Amino acid sequence: MTRDGLGTWRWLERTGGRLGWRDRLALVGQGVRARASARLGGRAGRAVRHVDVDSVLPPDRALCRAAEALSAEASEDYLFNHCLRAYLWARLLNDGKPFDDEAVYVALLLHDLGLTERYRADAEEVQCFTLPAARVANRLALDHGWADRRAALVADAIALHLNVTVGDEYGREAQLVRLGSGADVAGLGLGRIDRDRRDAVVARHPRLGLKTRINAALVDDVARHPQGRLAFVCRHFGFRRLIRQAPFAD
Repeated sequence: MTRDGLGTWRWLERTGGRLGWRDRLALVGQGVRARASARLGGRAGRAVRHVDVDSVLPPDRALCRAAEALSAEASEDYLFNHCLRAYLWARLLNDGKPFDDEAVYVALLLHDLGLTERYRADAEEVQCFTLPAARVANRLALDHGWADRRAALVADAIALHLNVTVGDEYGREAQLVRLGSGADVAGLGLGRIDRDRRDAVVARHPRLGLKTRINAALVDDVARHPQGRLAFVCRHFGFRRLIRQAPFAD
């Protein structure tokens, strides 16, 4: 795994999340590739996923339960439900490649901690809300006996989820965290999942006004972190417009 690339945990610790000109060019390149891939995927008619939502169960391990408790306590209900749905989308969108299910679940439960009142202050001196979440997740994993490398995998997955795309070199776990979070907030990739399964995911964990409430949280974060990745993708890739256009009522 490339440990110091754009968006990784080590990159965040080194830069505080502040984008340099090379980082900005890299994000533009990611956006170009993502749009080209979406056009090609649409023409190819990518297969709809046919996984029974009721069969998708989170891993039942001590770290997972601790992450659930932390996320539920720190997050407003709409944000906690977003984390739970993002895990379901990640599982439904996986193409059969192997991955560390516990790492994905923990990363998605904790990926937005930096948007919560409890942890927002921890991001005040940097330019990215993912940094406090990555630090908390890494420490929690280490406290539960995970090896350094596996704990860092969770931190990297959280840190990378604001990239436009996540390459294979960062592992399937980081890709799934990006897929799950992007699907729930902006509807990215949901053309591969039929309407009944989408409705089943939302019925399991209702959205509770996510579009309006996450938009307000993102506006606040962009104001706090104008030199970070979130501000960049909102300005140059219309991320807030994608949120409004996501195929959900709220």
